[in-house]
Amino acid sequence: MRKISAVLTGSLAQRRGLKPGDTVLSINGEPLLDEIDYQALTAKRHVRMMVRRADGSQREVDFVKAVGHPLGLQFEDSLICSPKTCGNNCLFCFVDQLPPGLRQSLYLKDDDWRLSLLTGNFVTLTNVGDREFSRILRRKASPLYISVQATDSAVRQAMIRHPHAGKLMDRLNQLRLAGLAFHCQIVLCPGINDGKVLEQSIRDLMALSPAALSLALVPVGLTRYRDGLSPIRGFTRDDAEKVLEVTKKYQRIAQQELGTRFVFPADELISLAGEKIPQPSYYEHFAQIENGIGMLSQFEEGLHEAASQDKLLTAPGTEKNVILPCGTSVAPYLKGWVSQYAPKGLKTLVRPITNTFFGETVTVSGLICGQDLVEQLKGIQADAVIIVDEMLNSDNTLFLDDMTPDEAQRALGKPLVVCQNRGEAFYKAMKAVSLGEIKGDVTYV
Repeated sequence: MRKISAVLTGSLAQRRGLKPGDTVLSINGEPLLDEIDYQALTAKRHVRMMVRRADGSQREVDFVKAVGHPLGLQFEDSLICSPKTCGNNCLFCFVDQLPPGLRQSLYLKDDDWRLSLLTGNFVTLTNVGDREFSRILRRKASPLYISVQATDSAVRQAMIRHPHAGKLMDRLNQLRLAGLAFHCQIVLCPGINDGKVLEQSIRDLMALSPAALSLALVPVGLTRYRDGLSPIRGFTRDDAEKVLEVTKKYQRIAQQELGTRFVFPADELISLAGEKIPQPSYYEHFAQIENGIGMLSQFEEGLHEAASQDKLLTAPGTEKNVILPCGTSVAPYLKGWVSQYAPKGLKTLVRPITNTFFGETVTVSGLICGQDLVEQLKGIQADAVIIVDEMLNSDNTLFLDDMTPDEAQRALGKPLVVCQNRGEAFYKAMKAVSLGEIKGDVTYV
Protein backbone atom coordinates (compact mmCIF):
# COMPACT_ATOMS: atom_id res chain seq x y z
CA MET A 1 0.00 0.00 0.00
CA ARG A 2 1.15 3.50 -0.78
CA LYS A 3 -0.04 6.84 0.62
CA ILE A 4 -0.71 9.57 -1.94
CA SER A 5 1.22 12.79 -1.32
CA ALA A 6 -0.02 14.83 -4.30
CA VAL A 7 -2.59 14.68 -7.09
CA LEU A 8 -1.68 16.63 -10.22
CA THR A 9 -4.13 19.37 -11.18
CA GLY A 10 -6.34 18.37 -14.11
CA SER A 11 -5.20 14.73 -14.00
CA LEU A 12 -7.38 11.64 -14.33
CA ALA A 13 -6.86 10.93 -10.64
CA GLN A 14 -8.12 14.37 -9.63
CA ARG A 15 -11.18 14.02 -11.84
CA ARG A 16 -11.99 10.71 -10.15
CA GLY A 17 -11.81 12.33 -6.73
CA LEU A 18 -8.50 11.03 -5.38
CA LYS A 19 -6.84 13.26 -2.79
CA PRO A 20 -3.55 13.57 -0.86
CA GLY A 21 -3.77 11.36 2.21
CA ASP A 22 -5.63 8.58 0.40
CA THR A 23 -3.86 5.20 0.39
CA VAL A 24 -3.75 2.92 -2.65
CA LEU A 25 -4.28 -0.65 -1.45
CA SER A 26 -4.25 -2.49 -4.76
CA ILE A 27 -4.40 -2.03 -8.52
CA ASN A 28 -6.22 -4.56 -10.71
CA GLY A 29 -6.39 -6.85 -7.69
CA GLU A 30 -2.65 -6.81 -7.00
CA PRO A 31 -1.02 -5.21 -3.94
CA LEU A 32 1.04 -2.10 -4.64
CA LEU A 33 4.61 -2.58 -3.39
CA ASP A 34 6.51 0.27 -5.03
CA GLU A 35 6.84 2.57 -8.05
CA ILE A 36 7.65 -0.39 -10.29
CA ASP A 37 4.27 -1.96 -9.53
CA TYR A 38 2.53 1.38 -9.93
CA GLN A 39 4.04 2.11 -13.34
CA ALA A 40 3.41 -1.40 -14.64
CA LEU A 41 -0.13 -1.80 -13.34
CA THR A 42 -1.33 1.66 -14.39
CA ALA A 43 0.09 1.43 -17.92
CA LYS A 44 -2.96 -0.50 -19.12
CA ARG A 45 -6.12 0.92 -20.64
CA HIS A 46 -8.41 -0.35 -17.86
CA VAL A 47 -7.24 0.30 -14.30
CA ARG A 48 -9.22 -0.67 -11.20
CA MET A 49 -7.85 0.81 -7.98
CA MET A 50 -8.84 0.04 -4.37
CA VAL A 51 -8.34 3.12 -2.22
CA ARG A 52 -8.63 3.74 1.53
CA ARG A 53 -9.70 7.28 2.33
CA ALA A 54 -8.25 9.33 5.17
CA ASP A 55 -11.39 8.61 7.26
CA GLY A 56 -10.79 4.85 6.98
CA SER A 57 -13.49 4.12 4.40
CA GLN A 58 -12.66 2.24 1.22
CA ARG A 59 -13.75 2.80 -2.35
CA GLU A 60 -13.06 1.27 -5.72
CA VAL A 61 -12.06 3.63 -8.53
CA ASP A 62 -12.16 2.63 -12.21
CA PHE A 63 -10.15 4.36 -14.92
CA VAL A 64 -10.44 4.01 -18.69
CA LYS A 65 -7.59 5.79 -20.39
CA ALA A 66 -5.05 5.73 -23.20
CA VAL A 67 -2.44 3.02 -22.74
CA GLY A 68 0.56 4.44 -20.90
CA HIS A 69 -1.23 7.69 -20.01
CA PRO A 70 -0.36 8.71 -16.41
CA LEU A 71 -2.99 8.93 -13.71
CA GLY A 72 -1.30 11.90 -12.01
CA LEU A 73 -0.46 10.49 -8.57
CA GLN A 74 2.61 11.06 -6.43
CA PHE A 75 3.41 9.06 -3.30
CA GLU A 76 4.87 9.91 0.09
CA ASP A 77 7.61 7.31 0.29
CA SER A 78 9.97 6.45 -2.51
CA LEU A 79 12.20 3.46 -3.10
CA ILE A 80 14.94 5.96 -3.94
CA CYS A 81 15.00 6.84 -0.23
CA SER A 82 15.17 3.21 0.91
CA PRO A 83 17.02 1.13 -1.67
CA LYS A 84 17.81 -2.52 -1.15
CA THR A 85 21.35 -2.79 0.11
CA CYS A 86 24.18 -4.99 -1.08
CA GLY A 87 24.81 -8.32 0.62
CA ASN A 88 28.01 -9.03 -1.28
CA ASN A 89 31.60 -8.84 -0.08
CA CYS A 90 33.23 -7.97 -3.40
CA LEU A 91 37.01 -8.05 -3.24
CA PHE A 92 37.15 -4.87 -5.38
CA CYS A 93 34.37 -2.87 -3.66
CA PHE A 94 35.11 0.86 -3.91
CA VAL A 95 32.99 1.74 -0.88
CA ASP A 96 35.20 -0.49 1.28
CA GLN A 97 38.14 1.67 0.17
CA LEU A 98 36.71 4.99 1.33
CA PRO A 99 38.43 6.84 4.19
CA PRO A 100 36.54 7.27 7.48
CA GLY A 101 34.75 10.50 8.32
CA LEU A 102 32.89 11.14 5.05
CA ARG A 103 29.14 11.80 4.96
CA GLN A 104 27.13 8.64 5.60
CA SER A 105 25.42 8.56 2.19
CA LEU A 106 28.77 7.76 0.54
CA TYR A 107 29.02 4.49 2.46
CA LEU A 108 25.64 3.20 1.28
CA LYS A 109 25.98 0.07 -0.85
CA ASP A 110 22.84 -0.25 -2.94
CA ASP A 111 22.12 -3.34 -5.03
CA ASP A 112 18.51 -2.71 -6.02
CA TRP A 113 17.13 -3.97 -9.33
CA ARG A 114 14.43 -1.31 -9.18
CA LEU A 115 17.07 1.44 -9.25
CA SER A 116 18.73 -0.43 -12.08
CA LEU A 117 15.52 -0.12 -14.08
CA LEU A 118 14.76 3.47 -13.09
CA THR A 119 18.20 5.10 -13.00
CA GLY A 120 20.65 2.67 -14.64
CA ASN A 121 22.45 1.54 -11.47
CA PHE A 122 24.38 -1.69 -11.90
CA VAL A 123 23.23 -4.66 -9.81
CA THR A 124 24.51 -8.18 -9.19
CA LEU A 125 21.07 -9.84 -8.62
CA THR A 126 22.53 -11.85 -5.72
CA ASN A 127 19.96 -10.43 -3.28
CA VAL A 128 16.98 -11.22 -5.54
CA GLY A 129 15.10 -14.32 -4.38
CA ASP A 130 12.99 -16.49 -6.67
CA ARG A 131 9.75 -14.66 -5.78
CA GLU A 132 11.26 -11.24 -6.43
CA PHE A 133 12.87 -12.45 -9.64
CA SER A 134 9.46 -13.68 -10.74
CA ARG A 135 8.22 -10.12 -10.19
CA ILE A 136 11.01 -8.81 -12.45
CA LEU A 137 9.78 -11.13 -15.19
CA ARG A 138 6.11 -10.37 -14.55
CA ARG A 139 6.65 -6.59 -14.54
CA LYS A 140 8.72 -6.80 -17.76
CA ALA A 141 11.57 -4.87 -16.10
CA SER A 142 13.75 -3.96 -19.07
CA PRO A 143 16.45 -2.99 -19.65
CA LEU A 144 18.35 -3.83 -16.47
CA TYR A 145 22.03 -3.06 -15.88
CA ILE A 146 23.88 -6.14 -14.66
CA SER A 147 27.29 -6.25 -13.00
CA VAL A 148 28.64 -9.53 -14.35
CA GLN A 149 32.40 -9.60 -13.48
CA ALA A 150 32.68 -13.14 -14.96
CA THR A 151 30.34 -15.69 -16.50
CA ASP A 152 32.47 -18.47 -15.00
CA SER A 153 30.51 -19.25 -11.83
CA ALA A 154 33.60 -20.11 -9.76
CA VAL A 155 35.39 -16.88 -10.71
CA ARG A 156 32.29 -14.78 -10.07
CA GLN A 157 31.78 -16.51 -6.72
CA ALA A 158 35.40 -15.74 -5.74
CA MET A 159 35.05 -12.09 -6.75
CA ILE A 160 31.62 -11.26 -5.33
CA ARG A 161 31.75 -13.66 -2.37
CA HIS A 162 28.03 -14.28 -2.05
CA PRO A 163 26.32 -17.70 -1.86
CA HIS A 164 24.16 -16.91 -4.92
CA ALA A 165 26.84 -15.30 -7.08
CA GLY A 166 27.19 -18.37 -9.28
CA LYS A 167 23.54 -18.32 -10.43
CA LEU A 168 23.92 -15.38 -12.79
CA MET A 169 23.93 -17.14 -16.16
CA ASP A 170 20.74 -18.99 -15.31
CA ARG A 171 19.11 -15.69 -14.39
CA LEU A 172 20.31 -13.98 -17.57
CA ASN A 173 18.91 -16.84 -19.65
CA GLN A 174 15.55 -16.46 -17.92
CA LEU A 175 15.55 -12.75 -18.75
CA ARG A 176 16.34 -13.62 -22.37
CA LEU A 177 13.56 -16.22 -22.61
CA ALA A 178 11.11 -13.70 -21.14
CA GLY A 179 12.00 -11.20 -23.87
CA LEU A 180 13.73 -8.79 -21.48
CA ALA A 181 16.93 -6.90 -22.24
CA PHE A 182 19.96 -5.96 -20.19
CA HIS A 183 23.27 -4.12 -20.39
CA CYS A 184 26.33 -5.68 -18.74
CA GLN A 185 29.56 -4.52 -17.16
CA ILE A 186 32.71 -6.31 -16.08
CA VAL A 187 34.96 -4.69 -13.48
CA LEU A 188 38.36 -6.01 -14.51
CA CYS A 189 40.88 -7.06 -11.87
CA PRO A 190 44.28 -7.95 -13.39
CA GLY A 191 45.11 -11.63 -13.09
CA ILE A 192 41.62 -12.53 -11.87
CA ASN A 193 38.96 -12.00 -14.52
CA ASP A 194 40.94 -10.76 -17.51
CA GLY A 195 42.72 -12.90 -20.14
CA LYS A 196 40.98 -16.18 -20.96
CA VAL A 197 38.31 -15.61 -18.31
CA LEU A 198 37.40 -12.31 -19.98
CA GLU A 199 37.26 -13.87 -23.44
CA GLN A 200 34.91 -16.58 -22.20
CA SER A 201 32.71 -13.97 -20.52
CA ILE A 202 32.47 -11.96 -23.73
CA ARG A 203 31.56 -15.07 -25.77
CA ASP A 204 28.93 -16.16 -23.24
CA LEU A 205 27.30 -12.73 -23.15
CA MET A 206 27.37 -12.34 -26.93
CA ALA A 207 25.48 -15.64 -27.11
CA LEU A 208 22.66 -13.99 -25.13
CA SER A 209 22.15 -11.29 -27.77
CA PRO A 210 19.79 -9.60 -28.56
CA ALA A 211 18.74 -9.74 -24.91
CA ALA A 212 22.29 -8.72 -23.97
CA LEU A 213 22.53 -5.24 -25.46
CA SER A 214 26.08 -4.16 -24.61
CA LEU A 215 29.07 -4.99 -22.44
CA ALA A 216 31.31 -2.41 -20.76
CA LEU A 217 34.84 -3.24 -19.62
CA VAL A 218 35.87 -1.09 -16.66
CA PRO A 219 39.23 -1.23 -14.84
CA VAL A 220 39.12 -1.76 -11.09
CA GLY A 221 39.40 1.43 -9.05
CA LEU A 222 41.85 1.29 -6.15
CA THR A 223 42.40 3.88 -3.42
CA ARG A 224 45.13 4.07 -0.79
CA TYR A 225 42.70 2.83 1.86
CA ARG A 226 43.04 -0.93 1.26
CA ASP A 227 44.55 -2.06 4.56
CA GLY A 228 43.05 -5.41 5.52
CA LEU A 229 41.39 -5.91 2.12
CA SER A 230 42.14 -8.53 -0.53
CA PRO A 231 45.32 -7.81 -2.48
CA ILE A 232 44.58 -6.47 -5.97
CA ARG A 233 47.10 -4.80 -8.21
CA GLY A 234 46.20 -1.81 -10.32
CA PHE A 235 46.09 -1.70 -14.09
CA THR A 236 49.30 -1.01 -15.98
CA ARG A 237 49.61 0.31 -19.52
CA ASP A 238 50.44 -3.23 -20.68
CA ASP A 239 47.28 -4.56 -18.98
CA ALA A 240 45.18 -1.90 -20.69
CA GLU A 241 46.70 -2.63 -24.09
CA LYS A 242 45.94 -6.35 -23.73
CA VAL A 243 42.31 -5.64 -22.80
CA LEU A 244 41.97 -3.34 -25.80
CA GLU A 245 43.36 -6.09 -28.06
CA VAL A 246 40.72 -8.50 -26.75
CA THR A 247 38.07 -5.81 -27.17
CA LYS A 248 38.98 -5.16 -30.80
CA LYS A 249 39.01 -8.90 -31.55
CA TYR A 250 35.48 -9.43 -30.28
CA GLN A 251 34.18 -6.18 -31.71
CA ARG A 252 35.08 -7.49 -35.16
CA ILE A 253 33.30 -10.77 -34.46
CA ALA A 254 30.27 -9.03 -32.97
CA GLN A 255 29.91 -6.66 -35.91
CA GLN A 256 29.84 -9.61 -38.30
CA GLU A 257 27.50 -11.78 -36.21
CA LEU A 258 25.35 -9.26 -34.32
CA GLY A 259 25.58 -6.01 -36.29
CA THR A 260 27.00 -4.13 -33.29
CA ARG A 261 30.41 -3.76 -31.63
CA PHE A 262 28.69 -5.01 -28.44
CA VAL A 263 31.75 -4.75 -26.16
CA PHE A 264 33.19 -1.33 -25.29
CA PRO A 265 36.22 -0.31 -23.20
CA ALA A 266 35.99 2.38 -20.55
CA ASP A 267 37.63 5.71 -21.33
CA GLU A 268 40.12 4.97 -18.52
CA LEU A 269 41.47 1.96 -20.43
CA ILE A 270 41.90 4.02 -23.58
CA SER A 271 43.69 6.83 -21.77
CA LEU A 272 45.89 4.40 -19.82
CA ALA A 273 46.95 2.76 -23.06
CA GLY A 274 47.63 6.18 -24.57
CA GLU A 275 45.32 5.58 -27.51
CA LYS A 276 43.43 8.19 -29.47
CA ILE A 277 39.84 8.81 -28.35
CA PRO A 278 37.47 7.13 -30.85
CA GLN A 279 34.96 9.08 -32.91
CA PRO A 280 31.38 9.25 -31.55
CA SER A 281 30.19 6.75 -34.18
CA TYR A 282 32.38 4.12 -32.50
CA TYR A 283 30.06 4.16 -29.47
CA GLU A 284 26.93 3.64 -31.57
CA HIS A 285 24.12 4.78 -29.22
CA PHE A 286 26.30 5.68 -26.19
CA ALA A 287 24.36 3.05 -24.25
CA GLN A 288 26.71 3.15 -21.26
CA ILE A 289 28.01 6.69 -21.25
CA GLU A 290 27.14 7.11 -17.56
CA ASN A 291 29.52 4.21 -16.94
CA GLY A 292 32.40 6.16 -18.48
CA ILE A 293 32.05 4.60 -21.92
CA GLY A 294 32.43 7.30 -24.58
CA MET A 295 32.22 10.29 -22.28
CA LEU A 296 35.46 11.79 -23.61
CA SER A 297 34.40 11.31 -27.21
CA GLN A 298 31.06 12.99 -26.61
CA PHE A 299 32.75 15.81 -24.69
CA GLU A 300 35.19 16.51 -27.52
CA GLU A 301 32.39 16.47 -30.08
CA GLY A 302 30.39 19.02 -28.08
CA LEU A 303 33.44 21.23 -27.63
CA HIS A 304 34.17 21.12 -31.35
CA GLU A 305 30.57 21.93 -32.30
CA ALA A 306 30.36 24.85 -29.86
CA ALA A 307 33.64 26.33 -31.10
CA SER A 308 32.67 25.95 -34.76
CA GLN A 309 29.37 27.78 -34.17
CA ASP A 310 30.97 30.69 -32.32
CA LYS A 311 30.77 33.75 -34.56
CA LEU A 312 32.85 36.01 -32.30
CA LEU A 313 36.39 35.39 -33.50
CA THR A 314 38.12 37.78 -31.12
CA ALA A 315 37.04 38.55 -27.56
CA PRO A 316 37.00 42.25 -26.69
CA GLY A 317 39.28 43.72 -24.04
CA THR A 318 42.43 42.29 -22.48
CA GLU A 319 43.44 38.65 -22.60
CA LYS A 320 41.99 36.54 -19.78
CA ASN A 321 43.60 33.60 -17.99
CA VAL A 322 41.72 30.51 -16.85
CA ILE A 323 42.78 27.38 -14.96
CA LEU A 324 41.24 24.08 -16.05
CA PRO A 325 41.82 21.45 -13.34
CA CYS A 326 41.10 17.83 -14.23
CA GLY A 327 42.02 14.23 -13.48
CA THR A 328 45.46 13.10 -14.56
CA SER A 329 44.05 10.59 -17.07
CA VAL A 330 42.16 13.18 -19.14
CA ALA A 331 44.77 15.94 -18.92
CA PRO A 332 46.69 15.07 -22.12
CA TYR A 333 43.47 15.02 -24.12
CA LEU A 334 42.12 18.22 -22.59
CA LYS A 335 45.37 20.05 -23.39
CA GLY A 336 45.00 19.11 -27.03
CA TRP A 337 41.34 20.07 -27.16
CA VAL A 338 41.70 23.53 -25.64
CA SER A 339 44.66 24.29 -27.90
CA GLN A 340 42.25 23.76 -30.82
CA TYR A 341 38.93 24.97 -29.46
CA ALA A 342 39.48 27.55 -26.70
CA PRO A 343 37.84 30.94 -27.43
CA LYS A 344 40.04 33.70 -28.81
CA GLY A 345 41.48 35.97 -26.18
CA LEU A 346 41.66 33.25 -23.53
CA LYS A 347 44.88 31.78 -22.18
CA THR A 348 44.28 28.32 -20.73
CA LEU A 349 46.24 26.34 -18.16
CA VAL A 350 45.22 22.68 -17.95
CA ARG A 351 46.20 21.56 -14.48
CA PRO A 352 46.11 17.80 -13.73
CA ILE A 353 45.22 17.28 -10.07
CA THR A 354 47.07 14.54 -8.21
CA ASN A 355 44.55 12.76 -6.00
CA THR A 356 46.14 12.73 -2.55
CA PHE A 357 42.75 12.26 -0.86
CA PHE A 358 42.08 8.80 -2.33
CA GLY A 359 45.57 8.06 -3.64
CA GLU A 360 47.47 8.70 -6.85
CA THR A 361 46.01 5.57 -8.49
CA VAL A 362 42.69 7.44 -8.70
CA THR A 363 43.01 9.49 -11.89
CA VAL A 364 39.48 10.54 -12.89
CA SER A 365 38.10 14.07 -12.59
CA GLY A 366 34.94 12.98 -10.80
CA LEU A 367 36.86 11.92 -7.68
CA ILE A 368 38.84 15.14 -7.22
CA CYS A 369 38.17 16.58 -3.76
CA GLY A 370 37.99 20.18 -2.71
CA GLN A 371 41.11 20.14 -0.56
CA ASP A 372 43.25 18.72 -3.40
CA LEU A 373 41.84 21.32 -5.77
CA VAL A 374 42.64 24.18 -3.41
CA GLU A 375 46.10 22.99 -2.38
CA GLN A 376 47.29 22.37 -5.94
CA LEU A 377 45.88 25.58 -7.46
CA LYS A 378 46.72 27.97 -4.64
CA GLY A 379 48.94 30.83 -5.71
CA ILE A 380 48.42 30.40 -9.45
CA GLN A 381 47.30 33.69 -10.97
CA ALA A 382 44.17 33.50 -13.12
CA ASP A 383 40.90 35.29 -13.79
CA ALA A 384 38.85 32.14 -13.04
CA VAL A 385 38.91 28.40 -12.40
CA ILE A 386 36.52 26.12 -14.33
CA ILE A 387 35.54 22.71 -12.96
CA VAL A 388 33.01 20.17 -14.23
CA ASP A 389 30.01 19.36 -12.03
CA GLU A 390 31.13 15.72 -12.00
CA MET A 391 33.36 16.73 -9.07
CA LEU A 392 30.30 17.65 -6.99
CA ASN A 393 27.27 15.81 -5.64
CA SER A 394 23.97 15.69 -7.51
CA ASP A 395 22.79 19.14 -6.40
CA ASN A 396 26.22 20.79 -6.84
CA THR A 397 26.60 21.65 -3.16
CA LEU A 398 29.54 19.50 -1.98
CA PHE A 399 32.79 17.96 -3.09
CA LEU A 400 33.43 14.41 -1.85
CA ASP A 401 35.31 15.77 1.18
CA ASP A 402 32.31 17.98 2.07
CA MET A 403 33.95 21.23 1.01
CA THR A 404 31.41 23.53 -0.66
CA PRO A 405 32.07 25.35 -3.95
CA ASP A 406 31.82 28.66 -2.06
CA GLU A 407 34.49 27.51 0.42
CA ALA A 408 36.70 26.39 -2.45
CA GLN A 409 36.30 29.77 -4.18
CA ARG A 410 37.23 31.67 -1.03
CA ALA A 411 40.27 29.47 -0.44
CA LEU A 412 41.38 29.83 -4.06
CA GLY A 413 40.94 33.59 -4.01
CA LYS A 414 39.62 33.63 -7.55
CA PRO A 415 36.22 33.09 -9.21
CA LEU A 416 35.04 29.48 -9.54
CA VAL A 417 32.89 28.37 -12.46
CA VAL A 418 31.02 25.05 -12.31
CA CYS A 419 29.86 23.72 -15.66
CA GLN A 420 28.00 20.63 -16.77
CA ASN A 421 30.26 17.82 -17.90
CA ARG A 422 29.52 18.45 -21.57
CA GLY A 423 31.71 20.01 -24.23
CA GLU A 424 29.13 22.67 -25.10
CA ALA A 425 28.84 23.81 -21.48
CA PHE A 426 32.61 23.77 -21.07
CA TYR A 427 33.04 26.02 -24.10
CA LYS A 428 30.32 28.35 -22.80
CA ALA A 429 32.15 28.63 -19.47
CA MET A 430 35.45 29.43 -21.19
CA LYS A 431 33.70 32.01 -23.37
CA ALA A 432 32.18 33.69 -20.32
CA VAL A 433 35.66 34.00 -18.78
CA SER A 434 37.13 35.37 -22.01
CA LEU A 435 34.41 38.05 -22.12
CA GLY A 436 35.01 39.07 -18.50
CA GLU A 437 31.52 37.96 -17.42
CA ILE A 438 32.62 35.93 -14.37
CA LYS A 439 32.49 37.89 -11.12
CA GLY A 440 31.36 37.52 -7.52
CA ASP A 441 29.59 34.33 -6.43
CA VAL A 442 30.30 30.86 -7.79
CA THR A 443 28.96 30.71 -11.34
CA TYR A 444 27.05 27.69 -12.63
CA VAL A 445 26.91 27.06 -16.37
